[in-house]
Amino acid sequence: MRIHHVTAALGSLAAAAALALATTAPAHARTGAVSDAPARAAADCPQGYVCFWSEPDFGGEMRAAQNPQHDCEATPVQPARSVYNHGSDSRTFSSKPRCSVRVGSLEPGGSARSIEVSSWQ
Repeated sequence: MRIHHVTAALGSLAAAAALALATTAPAHARTGAVSDAPARAAADCPQGYVCFWSEPDFGGEMRAAQNPQHDCEATPVQPARSVYNHGSDSRTFSSKPRCSVRVGSLEPGGSARSIEVSSWQ
């Protein structure tokens, strides 16, 4: 899994760090149900889609989107608190509407377990 940070402004540095931290489970959480969350997300998210959950660790309501309809669009869950990219392209995520504050991007197969994003492209 590779995460590329894209910072649009100084204030987004903290958001980018949050995305990097969100994808790394602490050592004590690598056993049991919490560590199974990314595997569960991969199984639940249809191939070719990006899936968004309303809660961290791929909990709560899930919505899948295949491709953004526009250059930038709102996430189907507002805000999305975890994301799994089961598509074939890298996707960029932002913490604000209209992709104004970029948090980072996820390569295919990448996930963010605990994040807050509102738009993507």
